[in-house]
Amino acid sequence: MKLKTVFTITYIAAFLFGLGFIILPSLCLSLMGLNSIGQAPLLARGWGVFILGVFFLAFFSKDLTASKGRKAISLSLFALYILLVIYKLSLNLFYGISLNWMFALLYILHAGLFILYGYFLFGAPREIDQ
Repeated sequence: MKLKTVFTITYIAAFLFGLGFIILPSLCLSLMGLNSIGQAPLLARGWGVFILGVFFLAFFSKDLTASKGRKAISLSLFALYILLVIYKLSLNLFYGISLNWMFALLYILHAGLFILYGYFLFGAPREIDQ
């Protein structure tokens, strides 16, 4: 697998989830088992804007040649996905949010992406430096 493929997976997933949270915030919140009343949809739209930022970052990074910037972007996305897994884990363990199919999907997606970015950052072969 190439790093370009990982960026492509990232930007497709980010685009879909980002638009979902912006256009249908209440539905996305309810699928995650979160309360969708009050100001929650407004916060969900903010998540969507952030996720679309990840889309743009990954989309414009996919064709970069080896550089310090490409390595920095990969390291940032690696850290982001580790933090997202920890965040979701804290929601499930400490705040009583049930583990449902949407959380399971997000765990698989985020854990898979941090493993892939970690592979390209720390594993062999070091395509990120070539």
